[in-house]
Amino acid sequence: MDKTYKVYWSKTALNELSHILAYPPEVKKRIYLESFSRLSFMPTLTAKQITTGPLKDYWIRLGLYQVILVFQVDEDDAIVWVDGIKHKRENAYWNRK
Repeated sequence: MDKTYKVYWSKTALNELSHILAYPPEVKKRIYLESFSRLSFMPTLTAKQITTGPLKDYWIRLGLYQVILVFQVDEDDAIVWVDGIKHKRENAYWNRK
């Protein structure tokens, strides 16, 4: 069954994307736009579900330029909510502060 999902970004996720220090604005824009094509069709195919903790039932997926997208999927309404984004090696930036 071919299902097309609507992809939405939360304000928190957009703020997190804008604060990733590793990339210039052009790359951030490409990450944002490319997430729509990746998550519109079978968003959970290569994603892993978080099974415990405060993010239980969220999905994570490695996106373009080594960023991790944190999202929820509503199968009934065919909606994907991107609620967070982190750079794969973001802890290196936190340790510098």
